[in-house]
Amino acid sequence: MSNDVYKSVEHRVLANPLHEARVSVAIFFNTSDRESLFGPLPELVSPDKPARYRQFTMSDYMQRFFKKELDGKTLTNYYRV
Repeated sequence: MSNDVYKSVEHRVLANPLHEARVSVAIFFNTSDRESLFGPLPELVSPDKPARYRQFTMSDYMQRFFKKELDGKTLTNYYRV
């Protein structure tokens, strides 16, 4: 969605031996619209910064997610241009 403007890391949880408080943030995404196209936000794509990911439908995403076609890779790599 951010066309690599905002970076993220693969989520890995490690137990904190110091027992300090942890904060988790839940993000909800409505997957009922299966045929709309999702991809990099138009505001973050320009001739100087072309899209780094192709658009996809939620139907395609869910199908790939549940078929386990990833071979240990994230779906992000699959949609990379």
